[in-house]
Amino acid sequence: MQFINGDWTEGHGEAFESENPAAGEKIWTGQAASAEDVAAAVAAARQALPEWRRRSLEERATLLRKFRDALTARKDELARTISEETGKPLWNAGTEVQAMIGKVDVSLEALTDRRSPQSIELGASRGEVRYKPHGVMAVFGPFNFPGHIANGHIVPALAAGNTVVFKPSELTPKVAEGTVRLWESIGLPPGVLNLVQGAKEAGIALSSHPDINGILFTGSLPTALALR
Repeated sequence: MQFINGDWTEGHGEAFESENPAAGEKIWTGQAASAEDVAAAVAAARQALPEWRRRSLEERATLLRKFRDALTARKDELARTISEETGKPLWNAGTEVQAMIGKVDVSLEALTDRRSPQSIELGASRGEVRYKPHGVMAVFGPFNFPGHIANGHIVPALAAGNTVVFKPSELTPKVAEGTVRLWESIGLPPGVLNLVQGAKEAGIALSSHPDINGILFTGSLPTALALR
């Protein structure tokens, strides 16, 4: 499933699935996002950007803390999903979810410490330092830490007033869907966070879209060269 402008819809690309690598069992099936689906997600993020960036940091922080609390309440469920879809031991998946929970407060603290507005007196003149969001950010998630690393990009981006289009690894679509459903549950405004599923074709459509203002990912040099 894709999550675009607050709605869950099937993609219009090729069918694909994920499986539990330990058991060889299919655990998720769906359609990849087409180029048109990706464009709709970017358009939704662009439309949501002006209102989201105008919100105060505290208003955005309130929603991020609600996500943290929802994640805490469902941490065992998400840990099981990570374990099933990646083949990690359950205890290891649990530590990944704990890292996701901790990222919210760490990100808000860092944003306050490092990006607070400043005034500078220069004789008769006055200087102001203000920080503005970049805009619409594309987040690419990896397969090995599908919760923690993607979350480590999404949370700070949203806190700073950016909107996001998230494309997870095609190997971990169920983890991504479960995480985004938690964001949906806390009342995040439509279009602020969008999810597009799929493999290389969806990634190319997203990374090359002219309305993307930046790309956030953690991965290999070949991936970086492909995304630049």
